[in-house]
Amino acid sequence: MSAPLPLEGIKVVEIGQNVAAPFGAMILADFGASVLKIESLQGDDARHYGAKVGDHSSIVFEAFNRNKEAISLDLSQASERQWLRDFIVENADVCIQSLRPGKADELGLGAVDLLALAPQLIYCNIGAYGSEGPLNKMPGYDPMIQAFSGIMSVTGEADRAPSRVGVPLVDLGTGMWLCIGVLSALNQRHQSGKGGVVDVSLLETALAWMTVQFGLHGATGKVPKRAGSGISGIAPNKAFATADGQIMITALNNKLFFALADVLGHPEWKDDPQLGKARARGKYCDRVNDLVQQALLARGRDQWVELLREAGVPCSPIQNAAEVLEHAQTQATGMIDASGDLPTVLSALSFNGQRPGMRSNAPTHGQHNAKYLPE
Repeated sequence: MSAPLPLEGIKVVEIGQNVAAPFGAMILADFGASVLKIESLQGDDARHYGAKVGDHSSIVFEAFNRNKEAISLDLSQASERQWLRDFIVENADVCIQSLRPGKADELGLGAVDLLALAPQLIYCNIGAYGSEGPLNKMPGYDPMIQAFSGIMSVTGEADRAPSRVGVPLVDLGTGMWLCIGVLSALNQRHQSGKGGVVDVSLLETALAWMTVQFGLHGATGKVPKRAGSGISGIAPNKAFATADGQIMITALNNKLFFALADVLGHPEWKDDPQLGKARARGKYCDRVNDLVQQALLARGRDQWVELLREAGVPCSPIQNAAEVLEHAQTQATGMIDASGDLPTVLSALSFNGQRPGMRSNAPTHGQHNAKYLPE
């Protein structure tokens, strides 16, 4: 028998959709919490995003809603709002909501109303731009916040248009901050007996990711620019083409660069005044990268990876999703559950050597109505 999960006994109500709130609630569910997801009669919007799974789901919904129960409610009806209010007050340790800003308060399901009835409740708001400021009532999605926060301005190649990061890192990061807040509030409640309010937002998550870029601007007065796969003023530290694919190489100090030079067949680089010291390589980074690039075209990606790793040079093949799933190292982590129709990415941590797994698939729309709403 496996050991109990750390959040067993904690009850969570999730009034959320899309990615951020469902992802945060799913992490809590993975850790053992009982999560009841509240959907509208039309269902979570994410049920309709991307490739379909069955008649009423999608790969996006399936990815972020495992290990939960779900019911559908019409919150325009006073009786159903009252049922949900009573259920949260009587049963929930945590309530998570990501409705349109102000909507929860309009429905009588906001923090003020619920905490007055259940002071032990931990109430979590997820917004787009934060709870204060001129945009606090604006809705928002991950791409919009990547644009607003400056993330897109530093993503992509310097001579091309700004790019969105290819994964919804703002949504996912916000879900993680939500979990940090919930766990902290649960610990505080153990001491005080009282709950409280946790506020997170997509913008605040994105601003946290921009720490280095803001610091650079403050220190130099310059606006950080896009540097593709590399970092401005450091070389070699970028993606390079080979004869049959791309490889990421990071050889920052002299020891690593000299090893790289030997593997590439150019030991003379060590004595070149523009190449022999790390600071000089940063100053002449275009030349350094051009020389490394020319040498790498002589062999294929996997050949170079093998040679460079043997020499202790940090490098990685740039892999696509299929290659990542098939790689022995990915499989060795135990994070990918391939037992179902879709590969499932499990939690990125283990407890005492055991990784929380999938107890149940994402629920169908209204799957648990009969359990919770027998009338």
